[in-house]
Amino acid sequence: MNRHALAVDVGATKIALALVDRDYVVSHQHEVTVRGNPNMWDEIHATTIDLMKIADDELIGVGIGSAGPLHLDHGAISPVNIPQWRMFPIVSKFKELTGSSNVILHGDAMALAHAEHRLGAGRGATNMLGMVVSTGIGGGLILNGSLFTGETGNACYIGHHAINFDGERCACGRRGCVETYASGPRMVAIASERGWNSGNSFIELAESARQGNSTALEVIDEGTRALAIGIVNTIGSLDIRTVVIGGGVSQAGEVYWAPLRAHFEAEARTTGFIDKPDLRLAALQRSSGVVGAALGVLDTATSNQTFDKIHS
Repeated sequence: MNRHALAVDVGATKIALALVDRDYVVSHQHEVTVRGNPNMWDEIHATTIDLMKIADDELIGVGIGSAGPLHLDHGAISPVNIPQWRMFPIVSKFKELTGSSNVILHGDAMALAHAEHRLGAGRGATNMLGMVVSTGIGGGLILNGSLFTGETGNACYIGHHAINFDGERCACGRRGCVETYASGPRMVAIASERGWNSGNSFIELAESARQGNSTALEVIDEGTRALAIGIVNTIGSLDIRTVVIGGGVSQAGEVYWAPLRAHFEAEARTTGFIDKPDLRLAALQRSSGVVGAALGVLDTATSNQTFDKIHS
């Protein structure tokens, strides 16, 4: 039997659950909507039970990648964009639900960085910054070939680095965070404030930009500049040069990547020491979050390990 990890990827818009086997193959992925969903945990509970049955009652454990901030000492999370989850005890919830003591928690962007370094666009990089750019913005670090989590598990909290101390107040409470300019929903909101009325999603904003809409082009340019500043602030502090970006916004194509690349290279030049900055699109795309979440469990499993027997 090819034993599996249960992978849980907690984002601001959706929570993805899937089985990931020891060859990193993702199967039976299911997504639970976050916003406006009063039954969110009930759906997660039911999906988990279904996945345990599919796994034939044997799991290596549960790997969770979540938007932050994280509270690793408590096994809890407080995702900025999920206000109903404050100090939510997600580790104990999954331990109780599955009967497994092997539940590993880390950040969603750390999960992406881990997966892309192991299997995707970051292969071969000794040092790498991985980023999720979607409803929210987060970062994860590979240093000297290993995942770096920091003291509390919140290393590279880039979305909430302030780049304008007089800027608009962010949902996190600070002013002028990278996320207030560069996330998908915020770019849509800014464009709408400036008169753009061709939709309500970043997909539609990007399409308007492709069609030459000046407001859409302007806002995407500003958003990518804000992101580039946040990235270069981070990699400049660490003296690294490889960056891998995933998440829904990153999939918009050249209308997004052309200005991002230009701003990234311009900001990097100002440091005077970041030689040949290396910006890459995540290769695993929608699978990176669940694969990275699962890696926290799969990396600890060996062929002679005794696996938890889970009874639903």
